[in-house]
Amino acid sequence: MYPRYVLPHHRPLPDARPALDRLPAEILLEVANHLTSRSHILHLSQVSSSIHAKVVPALYADVELYGAEQSERTLGMLLRRPDVARHIRRLSVYPEHEMSSRPREQTRAWDNAGVVSRCVMKVAPYLDALSHFEWDGEDMLPDDRMWAELRARCPRLQHVGTTFGCFLPRPTSSLFKFTDLLGFSLSLKDGFYAHSLHLPSRGGSDASKSDLVLGLADQESESEPVFTRLWDMLTLHCPNLESLRIAGNLSEPSDATRLYLANWPNLRHLTLGALVWTATVPGQAHTTSDFKDFLERHPTIESLHLLGRPSTNQVDLSTVSPDALPNLKEFTGSFGLLRMLVDRVHPDDSAAAGQPQVQNPTQNQQSSSAPTTPLSKTLQRVCFPHVMQLRDLTPLAISRVLLGLHALTSIKVTFAIQGGYDSNGVFRTLVASCPHLLDMDITCINQPSFFLDAFANSLRGLSRLRTLSLALVRMPGDEPMHIGASRIALANPRLKSFSIAFIPAQGSSDMPSPPIEEGTFDLTCDSHGIPVCLDVSQRYVVLWPWQRRTGAGASLGAGAGVAEWFASVASALGVEGPLILLENSVGVSGVRSGLGDPAMWRALAAFYWGWSTSRQWRYDLRPSGHPDVEQKGLFELLTERSPAGEEARLMMFCLCLLLLTVWALLSKAARGA
Repeated sequence: MYPRYVLPHHRPLPDARPALDRLPAEILLEVANHLTSRSHILHLSQVSSSIHAKVVPALYADVELYGAEQSERTLGMLLRRPDVARHIRRLSVYPEHEMSSRPREQTRAWDNAGVVSRCVMKVAPYLDALSHFEWDGEDMLPDDRMWAELRARCPRLQHVGTTFGCFLPRPTSSLFKFTDLLGFSLSLKDGFYAHSLHLPSRGGSDASKSDLVLGLADQESESEPVFTRLWDMLTLHCPNLESLRIAGNLSEPSDATRLYLANWPNLRHLTLGALVWTATVPGQAHTTSDFKDFLERHPTIESLHLLGRPSTNQVDLSTVSPDALPNLKEFTGSFGLLRMLVDRVHPDDSAAAGQPQVQNPTQNQQSSSAPTTPLSKTLQRVCFPHVMQLRDLTPLAISRVLLGLHALTSIKVTFAIQGGYDSNGVFRTLVASCPHLLDMDITCINQPSFFLDAFANSLRGLSRLRTLSLALVRMPGDEPMHIGASRIALANPRLKSFSIAFIPAQGSSDMPSPPIEEGTFDLTCDSHGIPVCLDVSQRYVVLWPWQRRTGAGASLGAGAGVAEWFASVASALGVEGPLILLENSVGVSGVRSGLGDPAMWRALAAFYWGWSTSRQWRYDLRPSGHPDVEQKGLFELLTERSPAGEEARLMMFCLCLLLLTVWALLSKAARGA
């Protein structure tokens, strides 16, 4: 027999992998889901191949595709990698929104929708987890087989979004065959309005007019069956609809009689553009349902967004029952609509108010300044999408409405500053009326509004504020942006992150211009809540001297003549299509097609328009003598990418010039002696 050997006991070798690689996939997914941006998730996935395989579900959970080139490339990759495609839960496709500035064949632009939709159709069998799909095209229609494949191959698809332009789908389209949808979105593009498809019907009898769908055309037109099928799908085959969005690019009203007749018991989110809010003819009895009846039948609505302009086709919400919208948490609309909702009163109260009664003047003033409505305890987020003219609204009117909203935690508002108006006083009114704000977004356009240090002092009243977004026209002589950001951080150390943008001054425009300087700031505090440093990410546009006007609001309207000069040169050279696309009148995005080197045209445009640059650094909020502040040497200060480093390099350059001047004077004196 062979001798029996007993192997000695050996301890298992320690795992040589890094600690992060040894974490289970569930924990890494939780970490990835708590990251705030996709770039952070991407950086986490690039640590190692094992981590990438574990965070793929979070990395590809939400996919947005812009342009035909990116869509074809990404969808082709998903077709080759079904193991990646099966993790996509939300897919948004923008086939005609090119993000790249490289030239592209113009003949392909007309077929972008068909090419991209056929790619989606091929990938549909592998989209097992897809629950949200949005198609945001312009005028061209996608291949109808895409909707058929998504409906048949994606069992979890419950939210669908699409667009209508100058071409409408057929009434037999597979788009109208979805059932049991929880969300539907329809965006009406410019081509839809250019072909007058939004106008109310002028034909048909009174009985047929009750069946109008968004006022799209006469009863004899080909569009009427299309929208009839659409509303039949939503009202008959989607009884559990929770989210509905119908909005367009213009503010011209459209008829929505079929919408007001619908009833969805679980409707929670409603977004509407400019519509004809009532179907009742003046002077006649109320015989049809209107928007007021629709709101009263849907007490489950939590977010209401009315995107029509306040100056046209204003809806009257003051007649809505005070018991309506008991669960409303988010509202988007004009200030007048919010005031109507807040001022709603019961019929008994309004009748009693008409009788002469002796009341205490102080009590009457308090009750009128802070009305108590069901919205006082439920409304948490308010957004005013249109510019508010301060000459029409006083701080007293704003305070009267906002004081009654005790649960308000988020507000977004845009002010148009008028000459001689105290804009800082309006901001102080907002702070006093909404002391419990957690998120605030304020934009002030047209003219310089206030200094950043005055804004920081007014911000001390919002002790619970967590996020802030500020866009304004820079005051002449104001301090640099990062200095103002440090004052804001020191005044409100509970801020987690905030952003500041300097926009150019403008005349009578209703929309804010793109920023010429913007920065994002992340605040870091110590264990005691004392601010330590700011992580700064700043981007600004370098302007030439002839572009600079008073303040930061350099009016770029003079660039129209230069743009016309570029267009004339392009036409002389035989360039087809637009020569140079200037991104929002600031910066250069390149050329799509034309003769010559695209880099040359970008350089020519940059010669006039300037160029944009960005930088990132950490700004220490502690004083220089603090024991925890790292003391930097002269070389580190000269090479530091911060304003302090720039000032040090400028001083060193001036010192060198001074030494050269002294040396020249001394050498000249020595030669003369």
